[in-house]
Amino acid sequence: MEKVVEAEPRAVVFVCDRQGAALGRRERCLRLAGIAYDIEAERRPSGTYYKLGVRERDAVAAHLALQMGGCGRSSRLRQSQSGVAASLREMAHTLWDEALLLLERLVDLVWTAAPRLLTGPARASR
Repeated sequence: MEKVVEAEPRAVVFVCDRQGAALGRRERCLRLAGIAYDIEAERRPSGTYYKLGVRERDAVAAHLALQMGGCGRSSRLRQSQSGVAASLREMAHTLWDEALLLLERLVDLVWTAAPRLLTGPARASR
């Protein structure tokens, strides 16, 4: 474990309530990325919490290293709990946007082809 100089401001990038695989995976990601980190055990009445800290200037790089290492939040936590009506509304909005794009493409096609259609085919006059 690499030690962070205590005089620098710190950023906490991960907190868990037990030492184990989750903490080990994140340590490994930071170690592979070459980011100095430290683990601080904080005792509370509800239990001991382990904080994975990095220098403040390395916070963004640490978060990126954790995400690239597969330690990001699960997609299940980021999904909104929308209902059927919201899903149908979103599908209708997407369908409307696609129809507008198709119409714009047709207008562009006709606009570029119209001068050729009006003048007729090019014939060699003798």
